[in-house]
Order: sequence, then structure tokens, then C-alpha cells
Amino acid sequence: MSFEQDGLPVSDEQDTAILQHRDVHFGGNFGVMLEYYMKGGKGVNPEFELSQIQALALMEKESGQNMAAMMLSGAEAERVAEAKGAYKKLRDIYNSKDRNAKYPQLIADIILTEDEEPAKEIEAIVQEKSAIVPLLIELLRADNFYDPLFPGYGKTPALAAKCLGLIGDKRAIISIFESIGTGDFFDEDTALVALKSIGEPAKQFLLKVVHGKPINEDNERAAIALIKFKEDPEVSQACFQMLQDKNVLKDLPLSTYLILACEGLSEGKMREEFKALITNPDFPKILKLDIKAVTDSWET
Repeated sequence: MSFEQDGLPVSDEQDTAILQHRDVHFGGNFGVMLEYYMKGGKGVNPEFELSQIQALALMEKESGQNMAAMMLSGAEAERVAEAKGAYKKLRDIYNSKDRNAKYPQLIADIILTEDEEPAKEIEAIVQEKSAIVPLLIELLRADNFYDPLFPGYGKTPALAAKCLGLIGDKRAIISIFESIGTGDFFDEDTALVALKSIGEPAKQFLLKVVHGKPINEDNERAAIALIKFKEDPEVSQACFQMLQDKNVLKDLPLSTYLILACEGLSEGKMREEFKALITNPDFPKILKLDIKAVTDSWET
């Protein structure tokens, strides 16, 4: 929390984050921000305590000065200006007389919506099918829209991924794949569902990546995504075969994801071979609990 030293405000990182958030999304007005937070909404940042916002608002009132002007660094103020500029660009789209503004307006709609699940905006985009895919990919790859300070509160890429999955265009596979791990857990699950929705082309892409050498983060991402395809025999068997590779077993996260994808094994002999890994002295002990969890799931 902020405090004063020799008459000058000293802030912590959370204070400055709140001030930036206020200036970008609430016009620099604590009253508007507090009203929004009390009602709840898509833009509420769960890391900000209401009491902390109230304390900063009181401090500003008592000082008679804009706390942002006193506390934000030059770089932070520039970031605020950049985010506010992004809002302006989006709103200007609605005033455009360009006959090609339809798709940008649909993209602006899904960024600026206050709905957590904007079914209407998603449906409008999906109806445009492949024609709007390039703009959705561009949105998914735009780093700023993963930042809660920017329009969309950091949630727009997940919505773009959802739209791409519903459209099912294979051009989106790589961009959706690269988004895995860049957001929170729920955003990641949206990306995984999107890849599953695209189907066979996504599956083949993931199988190619998961077998790639040398083993790196992409192998792990692919294995995570393949868990959504675990009921496909080609996937579960490929993941099981990879567990026979000693180099693969050196990467414990990758091995764990491969084990989870093996839950879809349905052929009796292969299931028995998978179970036998528990008693294999050369198999890493730390992974045997994951093997048992999968085999237990077969029993239930």
C-alpha cells in the first residue's frame, strides 16, 4: 500500500497497476472505477482489493492531486497512453465510412464487449467463416491484447481462439498452438478446445510437433493439446510409444502429458503393457503415480 515520506507519495507495484488500470479503463476517475468494482464486471481485476482502490481514492481526495501524475513512471505513463490510444482506434472504426469496415467492426465488437460470454458477437464473427480468419489470427497474435491494461482486459485472445475453433479453418492451427501457455488456465483450455474443433488437420500437426527433435517446449505444448484427442487410437498409441523412449522420459512434464493422453488406450494388450510400466524398474518412479491414476480411471 502507498504511504508518504517527506511529503512525497511512495507507491508499490500494486498501487501503480491500479492507477494505470483506472486511467485506461475508467477515464482516470476513481468514482467510476469503484462503482464498476462494486457491481462487478468483465474488467474487474481479481488481483486488486476493493479496500486498496478505496484507500488510493481517499489519498487522492485528501491530497487534491492526481495520484497517477505523482506516482507513475515515465514508462508507465507511456503504457497508459498506448492503451488509451488502442481504445481510440477501436472507437474510430465505428465512425469509418469505408465499405470494408465490416470485419474490423466485428473484431472491435468482440474486444469491447463487457459480456464474459459474448454469444451474439461470436456468432456474428463465425457467420463470416474463412473471410474473417486473417483478422482473428492477427488478434490472437497481438501481444497487447493479452495485457489486462488494454481493451478487452486481456481476455480477447481466448475469444479469438474460440471463434477460430468454431470456424474450423486450418490456417489458424499454428497461431492457436503458439497461444498455449500465454494466458491463464481457462484461456489455455479455450485454445485446446479450438484445436480439437479444427479436428484432423490439427491432430496431424500436433502429432508431428510432439515427435519433433530436439525436445523442447513445443513438444510439451503439443502433448498438452493431444490430451483433448486422447480418445483417438492414433493419438493414444503414439503417446504410449513415445514413453518407450528414454530421452523422452528425461523430460518429466512432457512424459506426464503423454501419460494423460494414454487414458484413451482401448486395445487390451496395449493397456496391459501400459500397466506394466508401474513394475518396470527402469521407468521413473515419479511418473508411476500418473500411470496408476490412468489405470485406476479404467477401472471406474
